[in-house]
Amino acid sequence: MGVVQTNPQTSRILPRHYYEARIKIEVVREGQTICAGGWVRDLSESGVGAFAGNKLAIGERTTLRIPLPNQSELVVPAIITRAVGTQYGFQFTALSRKQREQLRKVLAGCKVVVEDPLSYCG
Repeated sequence: MGVVQTNPQTSRILPRHYYEARIKIEVVREGQTICAGGWVRDLSESGVGAFAGNKLAIGERTTLRIPLPNQSELVVPAIITRAVGTQYGFQFTALSRKQREQLRKVLAGCKVVVEDPLSYCG
């Protein structure tokens, strides 16, 4: 019996795109704002996959500062939805119409991420 291969993008609402940039991650803990550095590896209209230098927790609310190619900065609230080692998944919780348009323009020039669905096994 063969292995059925599926496209991981079909389980996503919006496709991820390759995008690399240094980001700032702000988390409020116990009334104090903690600023962490990070590195984006992929970006979509719904969130970002990134590495972070500080330990973060699933469910924490953050503010991400993502530089865009046109010298502007996307400042967007997000929640941490995935944590594996230093890799984190952030889901945007609020995007303005203008921010969504900015993202669409940036993503139009980026290659879509296509992964082997078996790469997560093992």
